[in-house]
Amino acid sequence: MSTTNDGWPVGKSSGQEAAGPKRVLLVDDHGVFRELLGVVLAHHAGFGESVQAESLAQARRALDDHESEVDLAVVDLDLPGGSGLTLVEELRGSSPGVPVVGVTASPDSELHTRALEAGVSEVLATSASGKEVVATARRLGG
Repeated sequence: MSTTNDGWPVGKSSGQEAAGPKRVLLVDDHGVFRELLGVVLAHHAGFGESVQAESLAQARRALDDHESEVDLAVVDLDLPGGSGLTLVEELRGSSPGVPVVGVTASPDSELHTRALEAGVSEVLATSASGKEVVATARRLGG
């Protein structure tokens, strides 16, 4: 894997071009965070497309669209109007092979445990570095 001068990983994983662009589902009620995460994952982790939702309802609609199959989901566990854990459980039922990264600002270890029990592959704090998010996305999302 190549890196930029500041150590960020760049480039696509081998074989990605033949399989088509990787897609990531980004669910977070903070638009700037969600949109910037999409840019970072596109540039540094090879996710050519992102499906973005700001709520549980929007994420459900996106997932109902058969063109919205994804290779990775990044889900805010603290969504207003519905728990991100609900979405994780639904993803496990409909797309059991899709890895899910749960993101939370909460230091609550009980939430972390519940997230892992619901099927989250890994939980990251919103204070995680961009490099950590990219490394996790590359590792889990192929």
